[in-house]
Amino acid sequence: MMLRLRIALAVTAIALGAITWFMPKLRRELLRDMITWDAPKSEPAPLPAGTGPGLTPVPRTRVILIDGLAEDVAKTLPAWTAVCKRGVTLRVDVGFPTISLPVETALWTGLTQQQTGVVFRDRRPLIPPLDRRSIAAQIPDSIAVAEYYGWIIRSLGFAQTEPPPDPVNIVRDLEPEAWKTQWEIRALAAVTGTSRLAFVHVLRVDSAGHKHGKRDEYRKVAAEADAVLGRLVAADPAARWFVLSDHGHVLPGGHGGEEVHVRQVQACIAGPGVAAGGVGSLVHIVDVARAIADSTGTVLDRESRGRPLSAAMASPLEGDQAIPALALGNGAAAIFLLVAGLGLVTWSVRRWWLAPWWFIAACASIFFIRGEPTLSMRMIYAPEGRDMYLVWLPAVALAAVTTWFGLRKTPLWRVVTAQLALPLAAAAAVITACGAWPAVFGEQIAPVVPRYTAWMSPLLLMVGHGAAAVALAALATLVRPPSDPRARPASPRSEPAAGS
Repeated sequence: MMLRLRIALAVTAIALGAITWFMPKLRRELLRDMITWDAPKSEPAPLPAGTGPGLTPVPRTRVILIDGLAEDVAKTLPAWTAVCKRGVTLRVDVGFPTISLPVETALWTGLTQQQTGVVFRDRRPLIPPLDRRSIAAQIPDSIAVAEYYGWIIRSLGFAQTEPPPDPVNIVRDLEPEAWKTQWEIRALAAVTGTSRLAFVHVLRVDSAGHKHGKRDEYRKVAAEADAVLGRLVAADPAARWFVLSDHGHVLPGGHGGEEVHVRQVQACIAGPGVAAGGVGSLVHIVDVARAIADSTGTVLDRESRGRPLSAAMASPLEGDQAIPALALGNGAAAIFLLVAGLGLVTWSVRRWWLAPWWFIAACASIFFIRGEPTLSMRMIYAPEGRDMYLVWLPAVALAAVTTWFGLRKTPLWRVVTAQLALPLAAAAAVITACGAWPAVFGEQIAPVVPRYTAWMSPLLLMVGHGAAAVALAALATLVRPPSDPRARPASPRSEPAAGS
């Protein structure tokens, strides 16, 4: 009996070791898929209905986007505020995820991230660029100038883009050092030229946010970008100006998630045909796309939900309305898996202390110490996840201790089920909610959905660590084997009588 128990412990430890190895590997692969590939196209979040007149076309439309500029900082900038006072001030929800290329693809097509499937694409330009669905592609002389990272504007369908790409690596810009001294001159030439549409993409604020967080240096660089904005607007005050941002930043630096202060930014429209002093409530980025299309006399894709400016201002969004809902089938399947995990735990736990308290403590610690996981957090993407697992290591130790004592009085299968059924079910549930199973089996898709994709990163790592703790405790019992709960103590024997 003891030999069989030792064999069962060894086999269990090997199986749990495989889980320990596989889960972090799976996490890294799914993170790579998330930032690399496109997502399956799906329905966008519904917008309020509304009708009304749009902007009238004008000879010159100028769009300046200061990448990564948060709403609260934009309100403090003098040149930005001056443009807003000349026209209409809007709050814009850029949708989810809050990544530059997906948001700007929505801006120039009127299609949300869910409709295009473009949800991240880290340093992967659209090849070929956007076609006639893009506003810019419908204007033969459209021009876009980027401070750097020209691969973004080269994806958007503009007839002319600057800086040009490096011929060897199209993600890189040609002669980036020289371009630093030329880009603003070229931007001035673009906005003062005869093109019906000119776009200037200012990147320095976003870079400062990633490097320094949303702190003093970020605000200093935002003031520099605002000075550039002032010079560009002053160069052609008679044009119609769209002054925009594509997302904000969390305080430590980062974006991508569904946080309100990252997702909702300020925007202003000023110039011919726009009455001064207008203040609008919350609109969607596709509504801004519709306003640019009306201003340039172009049309959006018929699948676009973008509304005329007056209708969008009259029927504002509410709260998180721009966040797409979880697919019903995926949500129901995820709930079923979670309930199944809870059922297994309830069935296997015969003593309250054998419940997976370590997993509950690990989830609580990451939530209360690091905050609710979102795609704006650097820890979510870190290959090793050190910033996360250092928080829950004490909880993993609890799993080892519970397993050690549990194996002394409880069958092996009950202890393993009690400790790992719920964590495994939670990981499977979040993979299901994200629609990530095709990616698990090798399909090149991005499993990006609000909230659940961010939780997938720590949960997979937790399962791997929990499996390791249980395996180590099981191996430890091979050195000091537990008592077999099924063995019965021998009956006491009386001493033989003298002389017998």
